[in-house]
Amino acid sequence: MASKPYVWQMIKEAVEQSDNAIISYGEIKDYILSHYASVNPATITCQIILCSVNHPSRIHYPENKRARLCDTQYDFLFNVGRGKVARYDPAQHGQWTINEGDEGKPLVAQISNNGDNIVSLVSPKIINNSSPVQQKRKHKNPNIPTPSENEVRHYLDKWDALENYTLQENALKKLFFQTYPQNTDIDDVLIKVSALNDFYSTNIFSVFTVAKHIVNMRIDERLAQGDERLVNEIALVEMDNGNTKNFYSFATKFCSHHRPLDYPIYDSYVEKVLKYFRDVDGFSAFSNEKLKEFLSFKKILLQFRQFYNLGKYNLKDIDRYLWQFGKEKFPKSYKKREA
Repeated sequence: MASKPYVWQMIKEAVEQSDNAIISYGEIKDYILSHYASVNPATITCQIILCSVNHPSRIHYPENKRARLCDTQYDFLFNVGRGKVARYDPAQHGQWTINEGDEGKPLVAQISNNGDNIVSLVSPKIINNSSPVQQKRKHKNPNIPTPSENEVRHYLDKWDALENYTLQENALKKLFFQTYPQNTDIDDVLIKVSALNDFYSTNIFSVFTVAKHIVNMRIDERLAQGDERLVNEIALVEMDNGNTKNFYSFATKFCSHHRPLDYPIYDSYVEKVLKYFRDVDGFSAFSNEKLKEFLSFKKILLQFRQFYNLGKYNLKDIDRYLWQFGKEKFPKSYKKREA
């Protein structure tokens, strides 16, 4: 009976059998799980990273701890971002190495065209198949665990044990779903805006102005359709003095409490977690300002969920995980979710 191949060999087989130039992590996993029994999907993800010549996190695996040229059996993939890889071709992607960085720690790097020098001891953030964006690598904090199903489950269990937050959310659910589900009456909307502002400290000093703005927008049909453009439109409010305020975090909360599975919540804790894992794992290549464009923000969360194999959890679950995780690992001087 033939011995079972190593997981990296399964990945190589899956890539070689594919007719696609760009292969998703999901496609590789589907192939392996259909051809080999009892392979942990998380292990497949780790091995894809291990074998991707330009992935900054590959240096965390034993095969990549020493400085070397990327021409071994473990160097056959090129990360093109967003949970996708291509077959590594040095002629197309350049020659990559694992080099010795500061304090003897390994770093992913690319060799310059003349072959004499390393371009820079950096970690690439990949935008597409041909243009890696070079930037200084951020070392992973050993006290910050990598997202996983077990990590999310841990924080969801913690959420269920937070009596103050669960009761608060239950009250808001009753308010938004049962008592005042529509947004056509200024009295109803004023109560909802006031409740969100109080519970989440969203720093709205003129709740009437915001409530009137929402009523005038006639948002109910667009909410029912899950219109993602609605968030940034609700966020921009012209105040009584003529200045326009951007209540973006509040707008995500207002929409989320109507349709929690369609509108994830943004706040600074979530932002810090997403930026951290972007910088250490390269799960996405977004610029910071994209987090405050709701269409992009939701897309980034979906990329986060896919990259770390968290598909069993919905966006509300991911939201609660990220907020608690960020609050614990990137603490601030105050505790409520802010605007």
